[in-house]
Amino acid sequence: MSSRFSAGAAALAIILAAGHALAAAEDQRSRPVAKPQKAATGKSSPAPRPAPLGATVESVLAAGRRLNPALRAAALDTSAAAAKAAGADALDDPTISDSYQYYHNPNVFSGHAIMVTQAFPLWGKLDLRREAALADLDAMRGREQAARDALDERIKVAFAQYYVASRALAVSQEVLAVDRGMRTAAEARYAVGTGDQATVILALGEETAAKVEIARLEGDRAAAREVLNALLARPASAPLAEPSRLRRVPAANLATASLVERARGGSPALATSGAEVDAARTRTALAEKAWYPDLIVGAGPLIQTNNRPPGVAATVGLNIPLPWGKEASEQQAATAQLGAAQQRYEAALLDIQSALGEAREKLKAAQRGETLVARKALAEARAALKSITADYAQGRSNLATALEAQHRVHDLELKLLQLELDEQTALAGIERLIGGEL
Repeated sequence: MSSRFSAGAAALAIILAAGHALAAAEDQRSRPVAKPQKAATGKSSPAPRPAPLGATVESVLAAGRRLNPALRAAALDTSAAAAKAAGADALDDPTISDSYQYYHNPNVFSGHAIMVTQAFPLWGKLDLRREAALADLDAMRGREQAARDALDERIKVAFAQYYVASRALAVSQEVLAVDRGMRTAAEARYAVGTGDQATVILALGEETAAKVEIARLEGDRAAAREVLNALLARPASAPLAEPSRLRRVPAANLATASLVERARGGSPALATSGAEVDAARTRTALAEKAWYPDLIVGAGPLIQTNNRPPGVAATVGLNIPLPWGKEASEQQAATAQLGAAQQRYEAALLDIQSALGEAREKLKAAQRGETLVARKALAEARAALKSITADYAQGRSNLATALEAQHRVHDLELKLLQLELDEQTALAGIERLIGGEL
């Protein structure tokens, strides 16, 4: 009788201890981070040390913005557009020519007329060229910001996957400890004749299944780490710190209309499309100015063949825009490009509206699910596990029932992590679409 009581007590102690460990780990994970208290002495507290790379998403974002080659390429494209805009209103290169005039009449001296000519666009054409180039620069800046926001989204999602895989691995390792405890208890009962071999085999199978799950989760965590390293332009096997926390998810009920309004002012995709509309509108005005002539001015020395002192030659001219189709076709092309740019802006706005609505609903659904799992389903499952393990320790329940209760807690733990991943994914998508953090 004492052996039976000892085996049951051992099972109860092991299972309850592991269950408490699971609950404590979950409480620690879901507990909000406390704000640091100010020192009472009035002295300024030392600046907090930056988190090691990989511990927080902020540390990874800072490294990604500094190291990612695609983002650096976008910055160089912007620099190229800025350099091009700086010379957009410059005059074309001057032309130098030598005109030789020969006369058979000996009383008229032949000579060279060396002329330097320069074209001067009139009617505000240079200003329009500069405005178009500046609009192109704004569009390139929007593309650079869009590239940064897209990188941020990928990093945020990859970090959330890294965190969830790490937490799920920790939960599964705790479950493995419980399964080992159950297997030990089953073997102890079987050794004193109060258990059967089938129960021992069942416990061994559960322990093996937990090891298989751990191996899978280790692969998921390694894959997420490699994705993060790739986004940071680091070797795939480069070390990363263990993730400590996820970003805070806004609890407020976000309205789609307010999100769309923020996107109108902050979305780099809309900023790019708007700048393209401005550039096309300016080029349309410039194409209309092509029907107006430009001024051509020239001057230079007049050198005669009789070695007399040189004279001076000057010329003033206007180009003649003839209706041969060039100006008309360019004007039609500019008008069509303006219409296309306007339509692309409207299409981008519609895409953002629909994507924001979808991401918002996914975020709300994940938040509702997390609340139900964390506050209701998981608490109920833990209470049931505690009751069942107590019955199992006293011989009023079997191992299969205890394992089923443990599976329920484990599945809810993983479901909670998946919901957190869904929240972070939806949040990252919303922030990319509006062009800033919530």
